[in-house]
Amino acid sequence: MAFRLIVMDMDGTLLDPQSRLTERTIAALRRAGETGAGVVLASGRMPCALRSFVETLKLTAPLIAYNGALIADPRTEETLASFPIEAALGREIAAACEDMNLHIQAYRGDAFLCEEANAFARDYQAFLNCPVRLVAVGEKLSRWLDFDSPKFLAIDTPERIQAALPALRERFAGRVKVATSQPRFIEFVSPKAGKAAALEQMCALMGVAREEVAAFGDGLNDLDMIEWAGTGYAMANAAEAVKARADRIAPSNAEDGVAQVVEALMRDGQIGGAEHG
Repeated sequence: MAFRLIVMDMDGTLLDPQSRLTERTIAALRRAGETGAGVVLASGRMPCALRSFVETLKLTAPLIAYNGALIADPRTEETLASFPIEAALGREIAAACEDMNLHIQAYRGDAFLCEEANAFARDYQAFLNCPVRLVAVGEKLSRWLDFDSPKFLAIDTPERIQAALPALRERFAGRVKVATSQPRFIEFVSPKAGKAAALEQMCALMGVAREEVAAFGDGLNDLDMIEWAGTGYAMANAAEAVKARADRIAPSNAEDGVAQVVEALMRDGQIGGAEHG
């Protein structure tokens, strides 16, 4: 059976350690798309932060953004499905992070919003390296927030993030999915969201069977997607918990690991045939 969808996390998976798409990766994924397979980005990023990658890779399959809290059209960025965190719960998340002195931010449209434009916010904006607006509201989000947000993101040093994670998971158990996507990030999304949930809905809409999906990732926020896919690949640089539960291990993102696997699958005639618009 050929894979009709190739689904990839971005940072630590598809992108190299300098957060770049390499020429080899671009060529491999364009060829995969030309076979009729759907090439899908599944990222914690917002849709506008994926725009340049969509254009470079010539993607037509829907995007999974905000760690599965949003499915969007890759060309118009129109929302196809969403699973936001309601404002009241968002204020509680913000308060919990503020009590721990963690930088916390919410999202709306093409902007991320936080109390002040501190070093964490500026570094995050530079990390995205695209036209994303930083909005400093001048007040704690726990008091200011009055809208639903697709996700919340806490940022601090890796050491402080690891120290805060258990308490945040315990506090929001059953109400919010709490996971790390990078050592300095804690992501909060609705329990209805997640990369696997978004991927399952996308496959239902596109008529693609679970067995026809190959998924690649490196972080704990990728684990549900890797386990749900017909074949789940953990990158060699992935967290040990992810590698332990993946079907296969791909070479690291520093070695064009996704491209290597996709090239091998195409040589064996194992990619192609998705219908998508």
